[in-house]
Amino acid sequence: MECSLYLSADRIPLVRDIGMSRTDSLYAHPDRTANYDVFLFVVHGCMQVIEEGTEYFVRENEHLFLKKGMHHWGLPLSVPGTTWYWIHFSTPIAENIAYREHPPLPEIDYYQPDHYHYLIPMPKHGTSPFHSVLEARLQALAADYFIPANHGMMQLSLRVCQLFLDLQKQMNQQEKDRQTGKADTIAGRVMTFLMQRSEEDFDSASIASYMKLNYSYLSSAFKEQTGQTIVEAHARLRMGKAIEWMRNSSLNVSEISERLGYRNPYYFSRVFKKVLGESPSSYMRNIYKT
Repeated sequence: MECSLYLSADRIPLVRDIGMSRTDSLYAHPDRTANYDVFLFVVHGCMQVIEEGTEYFVRENEHLFLKKGMHHWGLPLSVPGTTWYWIHFSTPIAENIAYREHPPLPEIDYYQPDHYHYLIPMPKHGTSPFHSVLEARLQALAADYFIPANHGMMQLSLRVCQLFLDLQKQMNQQEKDRQTGKADTIAGRVMTFLMQRSEEDFDSASIASYMKLNYSYLSSAFKEQTGQTIVEAHARLRMGKAIEWMRNSSLNVSEISERLGYRNPYYFSRVFKKVLGESPSSYMRNIYKT
């Protein structure tokens, strides 16, 4: 999936303005190097845009992201009748944070101290079944842009963030469907195996036997796809199970440690603190029981 723009999970994209445009004659995209990012969605016709020498034709029901700081321009090749929505926005990213390129795995998607420090790649250009609902959502956003409201720009930014996440999810799934049989399916099968054995000690030989593949290859493929090692994923799964029991049972730390297969509760506490940033006893004191 082609990408040149990333959102940071710890900050929402900040909307500058939103609108809809139509040209009744041949049209050329403005020649500029903007200090903001741009999202374009063509409803009718076809728009031609050049970004740093790469030419794009954005056709009906297609989108295009343009990145700030890059030179954009166009030739008078956008056909008469072309109608498009646009969002100008900024993508704040903290320079002092080392962002990961992989999101948390869905199976272990709970808070850790650096949970939100990852980047979300936006699909550069294309279409998907999701694009059929984009016009209605963009029309509502463009209309609400001119309606005064308390925290109006913040609400618009949150809605735009959700729209971008929905777009990314749909197109990322399309890409995964095309990748069937490759390394990402290995990661999924490994996670299935680990989830079934989250209460057992880690055993690389058992994983290799289950997958009928060399463990070194498995480990490399898993790390490439997920950004973490199989051992780390197993530890986080076990800590997720510990959190579940802390919230929904009367088990104490020693009993949870024993259920998870840790022979030494002090070692369990060290692992828990490494993953969650605090000790299990501290975590238990600060949660609301369900």
